[in-house]
Amino acid sequence: MKVACLHPYLEGRREDVEKGLYPRHHLWGIDAIEKKKGWKVNTLSSSDLSIPTVLEKLLNRFLFRNSPGAKAEIQAWKASKTHDLIYSVCGPLSLARHYKCTKLVSWVFRKQVSTNGSRNHPYSSENLDSHSGFFCLTPNAQKDFEPHAKAIFLPWCVDQDMFDGGRPVQKVCSDFFLATGKTGRDYQTLVQGASSVNEELRIIGPKEERPNSLPPNIKWIDSSFDPPDKAIDYPTLREWYAQCLAVCIPLTGDAQDTCGYTNMLESMAMAKPVLMTSSGCLHLNPGKQRFGFSIEQGNHSDWACTMTKIANNPELAESLGQKGQKIAKNELSVPEFEQSVVNYIDEILKC
Repeated sequence: MKVACLHPYLEGRREDVEKGLYPRHHLWGIDAIEKKKGWKVNTLSSSDLSIPTVLEKLLNRFLFRNSPGAKAEIQAWKASKTHDLIYSVCGPLSLARHYKCTKLVSWVFRKQVSTNGSRNHPYSSENLDSHSGFFCLTPNAQKDFEPHAKAIFLPWCVDQDMFDGGRPVQKVCSDFFLATGKTGRDYQTLVQGASSVNEELRIIGPKEERPNSLPPNIKWIDSSFDPPDKAIDYPTLREWYAQCLAVCIPLTGDAQDTCGYTNMLESMAMAKPVLMTSSGCLHLNPGKQRFGFSIEQGNHSDWACTMTKIANNPELAESLGQKGQKIAKNELSVPEFEQSVVNYIDEILKC
């Protein structure tokens, strides 16, 4: 069987993953697919395709506006002529309806709707119906996509070799909370709540979301270009996880979005309490499952009270963190996730 893997967002990162400088869970099982006996695997690379810059910009603007881009689309379309299956980590593709002889399996987390009903939208019914299967990041996504093709809910995993839950290498002078992430974050509310807390808050976030004036206890690290590893490398981020009191994940309240998921999994693996705005679609809930607290959206007082509770109760913080780490070890391991990906693709190939 010939399988082509499409994951343009991780191009150039493979060496860093092998060196332990980039989290292995961001491979989304590709390394296990490449090792599967009996499969000939080709991981597509944009460097193998040359498109004039002007033409690429035009294609991305008018034809592939909502997709992973012209190079990814064309590479996958070409591979569809010679491979038995395309595994798309980056989601549905605009040219999926043109695949004639190959099977397509994509990762999805929510339905998207084309405002003009374009057939070329990756999430048009015609493109979705062209799939053989979907990996769904949430139970809600499974319900939304199974009318189009076979769908399976598969929770993500976390690299527990990097985020090992161990003690920090260096001792900090003063306690602090940590917040990191660029998508769907409500840092304004978090900053307002943290302004009345004695402890420091370190935020790794986009400069456009930085409040004009910050309280003395807030430290902002700009991550506008490629958060968080351009602003702070992963070994340092792991150290900050190990040092902090808890991890704060303030969200804007989109009940169908998976924002904060990566941050939450890393925090759990590091045995840190998760303080997170309530999300309506993730299968993990820090408040209900007692590995942290769920914060009311837009409520700065709730942030202040919860952060103070954690700072004043180290035994509580440790208990919450240990609960999250136990869930991570039992349910969110990279090897089990990889095996589930391989098994599902094998099932699709045999259909």
